[in-house]
Amino acid sequence: MKARSLIALTAIASLFLASCKENPYINAPGDNSENIDTIPVVADPDPTPDPAGMEVPEQAITVNEAVNIAKKLASGGVTDSEYYIKGWVVGFNEEQRAKTDFARYGNDFAYLSARQDGRGTKQFYCYRIMGPNGTKLPDKECIVIGDFVIIRCKITNYSGTYENSGNCWTTASTNAHFNEVFAEALIPADTIYATCAEARAAALALKENNVASKDIYVIEGYVQSEGYSATVSRNQQIFWVADTETGGKVFEAYYCDVPNGEAVAVGTKVRLTGNIMKYNTTPEMKNGVVEIIEN
Repeated sequence: MKARSLIALTAIASLFLASCKENPYINAPGDNSENIDTIPVVADPDPTPDPAGMEVPEQAITVNEAVNIAKKLASGGVTDSEYYIKGWVVGFNEEQRAKTDFARYGNDFAYLSARQDGRGTKQFYCYRIMGPNGTKLPDKECIVIGDFVIIRCKITNYSGTYENSGNCWTTASTNAHFNEVFAEALIPADTIYATCAEARAAALALKENNVASKDIYVIEGYVQSEGYSATVSRNQQIFWVADTETGGKVFEAYYCDVPNGEAVAVGTKVRLTGNIMKYNTTPEMKNGVVEIIEN
């Protein structure tokens, strides 16, 4: 009897422990998209509602939507269009912060979530996030954890990290310090169509060095052989444009997003869209968008 009782108790204990064991597929961290169809996937919680009184562009998407777009891209792929993405600052890349000269570049490295409390598996990485229209951040108090922000950027799948490609500009924020610092820059920008020569003159006439214009410029020109680099880094390329095929170094496209991440050849007629700046004595567009008009 004692032996039978012991066996029975052992069996009951085994059943109890098995029933208490956590289901490995419930609340599994990370992306479950590669699991077989029969494995249940726990959906992320609904996004936190937009803050009251915040003017959010009608076309703005949530962090969850941005991540879903990025997931559909091949590694290194970039969207053709820019997006307005809204979300809550839930953290920073402290390692990248430590090795980047903030005083010189005025950019930061933040993570956004669709949830104010950070719950959920989806986060969007803001690589080199800056102020409106590419304006440098004067201090790290302009973006802090808990802020609700709207950014404008293209989306990329950077080796499994879902982040911006090129420009990552903050267009709105609940941060009072941010709004005070960038009060003038937050006024809607104009779009100016210009030749390469006109863009050069406008850039060199800017009052400050190394500060992007508020207005958006659309510039058409031919890619020059002078100062040309065929190297593409993070889907961006450096080259010069002019109003004629042999006009020389008139205006520089500095690390601008090229279609499909492929180098644009010398002699190609292109359209550049973005903000212009005077980098010391160089008239340029940094992190602009390149469209091919004629090969």
